Amino acid sequence: MRTLKRGISLALLVSGILAGCGGGGGGGGGSSTPAASSPLEGVYEGPSSSGKTIDALFLEDGSWWNMYGIPSGSALLVQGVATGTSTGSNGSFTITFKDYYAPGTTPVSGSGSGTYTATTLLGTITEGGVNGTFNLTTPLTTNYNYNTPAALASISGSWTGSLLDGESATVSVLTSGTLSGTSSLGCSFTGTATPRPSGKNVFNVSVTFGAAPCSFPNQSMSGIALTYPLGNGTNQLIVGLVDSTQTKASAFFAAR
Repeated sequence: MRTLKRGISLALLVSGILAGCGGGGGGGGGSSTPAASSPLEGVYEGPSSSGKTIDALFLEDGSWWNMYGIPSGSALLVQGVATGTSTGSNGSFTITFKDYYAPGTTPVSGSGSGTYTATTLLGTITEGGVNGTFNLTTPLTTNYNYNTPAALASISGSWTGSLLDGESATVSVLTSGTLSGTSSLGCSFTGTATPRPSGKNVFNVSVTFGAAPCSFPNQSMSGIALTYPLGNGTNQLIVGLVDSTQTKASAFFAAR
């Protein structure tokens, strides 16, 4: 994926962020009912030729999310978010996406293709006129089980982490799924997190930001969230968000 011009200072994404097994029926962002299963559905991680580590989640409706960055111990220095659509059949797949590598910049469109098995995704990618390759596999299920229903109890409580623009933030999630947060520069936001109706271990999330100094004042975004153990006694929370026009994105990464 594209090299980010502005890195995140907090190492919060585990290298096995989406560890689990492919297959099954997670829903797409905002879906109210489960859709037909995609042959790519599941979670994958691995390297790209750019030197970035890719952690990708493919959902049964054909949508997919990618968080990428540089590994740091058992975590990842997150540098960007990409999301788009995918198709797969008879061992071959194609993807299209937008790469949101820094707040306030225009997302870069990209596409890719390759081959898949039950545990691998091998392919090439083109973004901004630059070509690259990736080699992804499904991680072990010990850290995160995609095929287990998401539980609000796993994300309830307080999380302190970072937004994609580099600000630190504290987010509180009630047992009902209602959430609220404040960033280090004074941006306040509210929203909801609900288990996806597919019964997979992913949450649907919607967030509305307050007035300035928020990077996206009075704007709403939606996307996905999941949580999993890091293996060192702490748990990771990751949230990826895009707006309805797919021109802006945000993310929140935290561990506790």
